Amino acid sequence: MTGLIVLDVFISLVFIYLLYSLLAMTVIETITSSFSSRSKNLITGIDRLLADDQQSSQINHTMLNLFWVKTINPLTKAFFAHPSIKYLGHKGLNSKPSYIAKDRFASTLVDLLKKGQYLDDVDNIEATLDLIPKFDYTKLESKIALLEEELVILKQSEAPNKFEIESLVEEIDFQKAELFKRTSADFDWEISGLSIGTETKYQLKLLWEQAATDVEKFKALIENWYDDQMDRIAGWFKRKVTYFTFIIGFVLAVIFQVDSIKLAEDLSVNDEMRELYVEGARDFLANNPSGIDSTTTKKNKDFLDAWSEEVKQHSQTLSTRKSTAEIQIFWLNAENSKKILTWLGYLITAFAVSLGAPFWFDILNKLMKVRNSIQIPIGQKSNGTQASNEDTTQTIG
Repeated sequence: MTGLIVLDVFISLVFIYLLYSLLAMTVIETITSSFSSRSKNLITGIDRLLADDQQSSQINHTMLNLFWVKTINPLTKAFFAHPSIKYLGHKGLNSKPSYIAKDRFASTLVDLLKKGQYLDDVDNIEATLDLIPKFDYTKLESKIALLEEELVILKQSEAPNKFEIESLVEEIDFQKAELFKRTSADFDWEISGLSIGTETKYQLKLLWEQAATDVEKFKALIENWYDDQMDRIAGWFKRKVTYFTFIIGFVLAVIFQVDSIKLAEDLSVNDEMRELYVEGARDFLANNPSGIDSTTTKKNKDFLDAWSEEVKQHSQTLSTRKSTAEIQIFWLNAENSKKILTWLGYLITAFAVSLGAPFWFDILNKLMKVRNSIQIPIGQKSNGTQASNEDTTQTIG
């Protein structure tokens, strides 16, 4: 087998992997969009930041997270119930956003932390992080009650002091106004019994100490904390999709009987089949000079349909001859060995599909450049056999 035939076999296989990778990519994009998989993955990433291990479901870190997410952490629930986050997603079953900017994440989290009965944000944050005791407004209510009793006694005295009464009334009004400020709820959406896990609280305390009780610096540190997590969130989603792509690729390989081992054998001995795939690869690259994306299959639907029809038309004429190597290796003729090799071929195809269409597009592009750079001798046919040595002459007269 000549070097050109080997190259064409590789090109054909890479082209086949590219086509099925595009099909798998389309299927996966449809499924993940329907289940809002990206938003579920984002919820998992944020829950990992805001929840201790015992407050986070392990199933969220498996491939099942593409279809379902479970949130039991009160802080995570409060975060996604906050108006700044809630209205980022569309209304409906899958209402959570698939992307949250770092500044919005930080400002929302700080807004949750500063809820409390103190009138100063710094005090409320420190109270939430257990750095100082939470404000007990019942003591203020008791103080107001004592002042009101004192006012009654003062008014009922034999010689009430007008200035003392006015001063006491002003003090009572001031204390009542302060109590109102402390007890009035800013939002109705606040979750009662909001709690923060021990480990999460420890991390937030570290950031607060680094900010030196400066709220704006605290926000900036939270943004950096979230930014680092976003890189991991993207990696989690990519790995989950890769595993899912392998499964989809295996299903496609079984349905369409894409056995990589059998394909390689047939392509090595079938010139017509090999030339068909190489020509299809050349046309595909010509239609996509700038690369591929998730819309490539849709944009090339007419081309792929026409090319598939051409393959079907040639299916009756494509040779299914066995290679010499197959004849020499007797165990390939055994039925059980054939089944094992067939399933192994499907697994190879599934693994190839899991690498993704962009990977195979780049490989195909490089292989075609190598092929185009090869100078085929004039006396050599495309199938690798030598042409007749007879000289062809022209009469010039």
